[in-house]
Amino acid sequence: MPSRSTAKLASASSIRKKLDRSVVGERIAALLATGTPDATALLAFAEFIHGKPFPEPVLTLTQLKSEVCRVFGCKNATELRKSNEFNMAITGRTFDLKTKSAWQKLYREWVGVPQAERNRSGFTCINGIDVMENFRPWHVFGLEPSTASIEDIKEAFRRLAKEHHPDVGGDSRVMERLQKMRDSLLAFR
Repeated sequence: MPSRSTAKLASASSIRKKLDRSVVGERIAALLATGTPDATALLAFAEFIHGKPFPEPVLTLTQLKSEVCRVFGCKNATELRKSNEFNMAITGRTFDLKTKSAWQKLYREWVGVPQAERNRSGFTCINGIDVMENFRPWHVFGLEPSTASIEDIKEAFRRLAKEHHPDVGGDSRVMERLQKMRDSLLAFR
């Protein structure tokens, strides 16, 4: 009697389309016909061979620390803790800099949305960003910081409110985040 893992492998391989030399050759020819393949095209080919997309890389604790320290002009976490600029930026909040989750929060706030957290979908996601994890108002509102006017910000908020307000089945937490994002954008205009 086959084990569970053997049965899973057998069923997974029977679902996956089997590749033969001619199918792979056709894909290679199509790839080369477009000219010199770039990194994106090569990755797409590798995922074709693999049979599914590769998971996005997750940032390590060392990478998180390094990027956050770089933003504040520090060489390491010890320097960061002593940095007046960093301490002013986190005024009123405390972060346990011994945990990865604290570094992830700092990364999201000061560096950007990690690649593995982009293009998400779900109840709390807008434009591929989970608004409960990432505070990226320009991206969520779909606006360009250099050209957006006060009216553009208000209109984008109204559009999102129509979709995410609790009265129309939205999540009240998402609506609160949208209001904070709107207020933060309007404060600097």
